[in-house]
Amino acid sequence: MIFSLYLLFAIIIGGLGIYLLLHQKGFLGINEQAAKQPARWFGWIFSIDALLLVVSTFITKDAALPGGLFVILGTLMTTVLAVVVVRLLFK
Repeated sequence: MIFSLYLLFAIIIGGLGIYLLLHQKGFLGINEQAAKQPARWFGWIFSIDALLLVVSTFITKDAALPGGLFVILGTLMTTVLAVVVVRLLFK
């Protein structure tokens, strides 16, 4: 059960990372100059986090702690991305 949830979370976070890396010229109505830096940084962070979560899940085989740390990191970074996007939208 934990295995499948970790893989689902990795797919979602990895997809978000790939989306941000592919849309560095603007996303969510943010212009190119303002969106390029956050999209690049968060795109790489989310992609690496998803990859490490998948590797950790296969190595530890359903152990809650190692994968849980990557889930917590992904959740915190998603919250930080939301704050950055709101700041850029309502600047």
